[in-house]
Amino acid sequence: MGNNRSCFQKLNHYPQSVRMKKILVSALFLGYAVSGFCFDSSDSASYYVKKAIELSQARKVWEADKSFQKAVSFNPSNVETRLQYGSYLVEQRKFFPAVEQFAKVLEANINHPVALQKMTELSFQLHRWNNAVMYGKKLAQNGSSKDLSYMMGKSYYELENYGQAQAFLNKALAENQRDLKSVTLLGKVLIELSNYKEAIAVYNKTLELDPDNNELIYELGLLYYTMNDEKTAVTYFEKAAEKGYKTDLDFYENLGLAYLDNNLKKGVETLNKVLESKPGNPEILFQIAQAYYKVQKFQDAAETYYKVYQNDPTNSRALYMTGVAFQKKGDKNKGIELCEKAIQMDPNLARLKSQKFAF
Repeated sequence: MGNNRSCFQKLNHYPQSVRMKKILVSALFLGYAVSGFCFDSSDSASYYVKKAIELSQARKVWEADKSFQKAVSFNPSNVETRLQYGSYLVEQRKFFPAVEQFAKVLEANINHPVALQKMTELSFQLHRWNNAVMYGKKLAQNGSSKDLSYMMGKSYYELENYGQAQAFLNKALAENQRDLKSVTLLGKVLIELSNYKEAIAVYNKTLELDPDNNELIYELGLLYYTMNDEKTAVTYFEKAAEKGYKTDLDFYENLGLAYLDNNLKKGVETLNKVLESKPGNPEILFQIAQAYYKVQKFQDAAETYYKVYQNDPTNSRALYMTGVAFQKKGDKNKGIELCEKAIQMDPNLARLKSQKFAF
């Protein structure tokens, strides 16, 4: 029994004052150990967040990510840890994992302003338009974001809700009249609403504040082209180029198409340069053919229509118009033969016989 007695039994050999002192020391030691354990557990999340930030600054991305994960595992309910980790993931362009972190914060508090801002911005970046609208509405009630009005307007535009898009974009412009992206998008919204005059007014108002804005000048050219005012469109296209707008293939294609109705020679020359990079493009060739047809250059029209057909033998309309052009220039037999062949391919073309222009 002597060897198996507990420490408390052994204390019976000491005077009572000594026994009490030893018990007190043991209790203090035990309490320190327990409190030390609790301190380590609660403080680990902060330690790993700090470590993650240091590793991130040292560009040790993988190690930083692991440290953030450890911080979250030690204290999953810590909002600040998840916000910091989510923000870090956004910086690393890891958007989907970032969404998970901010979503966890919103599970605990659906109105958390920082998490709502992040989720609105991420939904917008990921083109999750419905989510952007949902979180954006809550954000408007509980916080703010620099481009919230624009993001809401853009999201509604993509969802084809042009009325709401217009309302939010007007709000964005009230906040910042020089906001090009809002002006440009509002112009597109107004075009969808067939409100061309107001779209022009919006663009021109902004140009008064920023007259050298070549992107906006180009957008005006596109708007006038949409309104079938090709001559004015050319003016704005050329002005945009003078102001430094990028003259790529899309630019020259739009410029060339706008030229066709007012300066056929220049239009064809411009579009032929585009065709060097887009050989056989049916849309461009067809527009050139139509332009020749309108000015009664029927031989050139027939040859160009036929190029479209040669590049795509299933294009019955191009073949039909080749026949019409031949008839117009006096070669009726050949023209009728080609038209009949086209009608055999597509019987619906027969209705075009009684029309002055096929397209």
